[in-house]
Amino acid sequence: MKIIYKLKQIALGAFLIAAVSSCDDDLPGVEGAEQNYNSAYGLVAANTNLATFNKAVELAGLKSTLDTADDYTYFVPTDVAFDAYLVKSGYVNTLGYPDINLVPVDVLKQIVLSHVVKGVKKRVGQLDGVTADYLTTGELTTMANQANADLYLLAVDVSSGVLKVNGSDKPAVGLDYYGTNGFVNVLDNVISLNPPAPVIAGLSQAFASPGDVITLTGSNFVKVTSVKFGDKAVTFTVVSKTQIKATVPADFGSYALVTVQTAYGNSNIATLGVKVLVFGDDFFGSPTPKSTWNWGGNEDFQSTEKVNRGTKSIKRTNVDGWSGLYMEFNPLNKADYTYLKISIYATKSTRVLFSIGKTEDNSGVAVNIKAGEWNNISIPFSDLHTNELGTTFNSLFMKEYSGEPGVVYLDDIGFL
Repeated sequence: MKIIYKLKQIALGAFLIAAVSSCDDDLPGVEGAEQNYNSAYGLVAANTNLATFNKAVELAGLKSTLDTADDYTYFVPTDVAFDAYLVKSGYVNTLGYPDINLVPVDVLKQIVLSHVVKGVKKRVGQLDGVTADYLTTGELTTMANQANADLYLLAVDVSSGVLKVNGSDKPAVGLDYYGTNGFVNVLDNVISLNPPAPVIAGLSQAFASPGDVITLTGSNFVKVTSVKFGDKAVTFTVVSKTQIKATVPADFGSYALVTVQTAYGNSNIATLGVKVLVFGDDFFGSPTPKSTWNWGGNEDFQSTEKVNRGTKSIKRTNVDGWSGLYMEFNPLNKADYTYLKISIYATKSTRVLFSIGKTEDNSGVAVNIKAGEWNNISIPFSDLHTNELGTTFNSLFMKEYSGEPGVVYLDDIGFL
């Protein structure tokens, strides 16, 4: 078994070295475009540099689908690019070489169809005597999109005649081929239209009660399998790829870590509620902090002008840019918490730095604040350098970080 493992590593290393040392100019037949009285599929099949993709077409059972007189535009990865993709995806034989035969047929079919646009003739470089629609920056619907509406559209970037697709920074290799019924663009990357893992950008409210319906906003909410509050799955409805509505369960306490799972991965963590509320309408029963100091501004700890929840908030007027406010409260055990939670409202868009236990800029995190709405901020302790603190902490520091005067309101300060 050790000998086989060594051979596998040597083979894999040799392949990767070969892939890295290969360059576009070494690829025969893709440096320019010449008229070829062959079909678009025939061009792919005849090009020895595109043999892996052609093999994928055959293994996926798509030859009869693509080898027709219909118009097609192909975006085909070179063998070097396709083999590198196979290695990266783990489709290698016992010696570590890429093996397309190991790719499941359904996966292979989606890969192939993600590289084909049906019903159009498009190209990048203009050729004399050739009439065609020219590729421009935008999105195209592939045959994979027609089969699966959850997939992303194919992103096309054309700048100064250089073609890049699917968000790659690698340009297409040379110019494209054109045949009797379409074009073949040769790529240095493999296209994947699978959505990324979901991302939760925010929750509609910072606190909740059982039965509340919370709106989760974000991206990539595709094929959602579950929404969880901690380890508990909750009832949810997917409104769109950017919005989910979830019902707070009957046994909800005062807080939860919210995550979304899809067929394509798990989201980041969003937080709901707090374990301890430092300021709701006051500081643990007192209208003001235990102690405070500031520069470049002033504050009202019992303002009623803008309130997120309850009846009071903290109004901070930053007379000068880069002004700061320090607030001390009862000591808390650092080990009990992992997030700083705070709601902040700004009269104009700004940037504010927060830190706990310290006042130095490099001990805090600056966050962008949208004007005219309550921003529910959740900052992990790992971003606040709490490893530099002792076992307890007892202060919150905020600093105006845009360099501009302005007014902000703070509410629902706590820790989770």
